[in-house]
Amino acid sequence: MKRESAKIPAVAMLTHFTRASTTATALDNLVAILKDGVIRGGSRMIRGARPAVCMFDVPIPELRTILDRRNRRRYEPFGIAVDKRYAFTMGARPVIYLPWHEAEKILAPEESWRVVSLELDKDPPVDWSFEREWRIAGNLAVERPLAVALVETWKDVDEIFDRFDGRPPCAGVIPLAGMFASPA
Repeated sequence: MKRESAKIPAVAMLTHFTRASTTATALDNLVAILKDGVIRGGSRMIRGARPAVCMFDVPIPELRTILDRRNRRRYEPFGIAVDKRYAFTMGARPVIYLPWHEAEKILAPEESWRVVSLELDKDPPVDWSFEREWRIAGNLAVERPLAVALVETWKDVDEIFDRFDGRPPCAGVIPLAGMFASPA
């Protein structure tokens, strides 16, 4: 009888990206998340009064579309990937893509943070569904063994290790540039 090796399923991850602010770089903001152990919810592009953490349910190698240089105003290649099952147990859920006028009819106002507008009848259409966004109301604690830091280059990997005396508070640090490089 032939013995088959057990297949270990790949861990599904949700990714959250930082960007530069008026006082810090995207890398500085990632370091702050790692130091604080929390991704803080924001209200930018969130309807209603509840801040939320926004994440993508996109496999890391497919993030190229979202992290395209033309989107640098929105996303920079510095962030954190967390175990999807963990985020789910903490309350993260897929967003609801709907025209806003429909969402208002079926959701209570305090749940409007869950909606991303989908307006295909506009010119140009508004369609962010390719991001496969998930959100959690409020903040999301970062559990060290269930999270990895995402950075642009190997130089940034070194920077993260330097800032944490060789022991960043996460399961690892992944440089994204090599994944997105065009074949020679």
